[in-house]
Amino acid sequence: MTDRALSGYRIVILEDDYYQAQDCRQLLEAAGAKVIAISATIPDLPALLEEGRIDAVLIDINLGHGLSFDFARALKAQAIPFVFLTGYDAAMLPDDLAGSGYLTKPADAARIMAALASAAAAR
Repeated sequence: MTDRALSGYRIVILEDDYYQAQDCRQLLEAAGAKVIAISATIPDLPALLEEGRIDAVLIDINLGHGLSFDFARALKAQAIPFVFLTGYDAAMLPDDLAGSGYLTKPADAARIMAALASAAAAR
């Protein structure tokens, strides 16, 4: 992949499916992003921020042990852009998160990169 649409962006991936997470990591790095963390559970946001800025987060809604909505709210409060990548319908998003970046699995590489680039650029 020669498209470097995410060059220089620092991205976090929250995904509990190992293969999905690794596929996303590979495509994001091929697009020039630095994946600074991959987690199958909700990470400690302050600890992540101590490592440096976060330009965008790719979030699965269901991380196996619960939903990621509270983490998305914490990101929103910090003005950190995020995009949900999930098998769930957008109608399940709570009102305060409706209108957030949202992609349905399976999403192709171009859609994922475009959504993250758009979210990060709007920051």
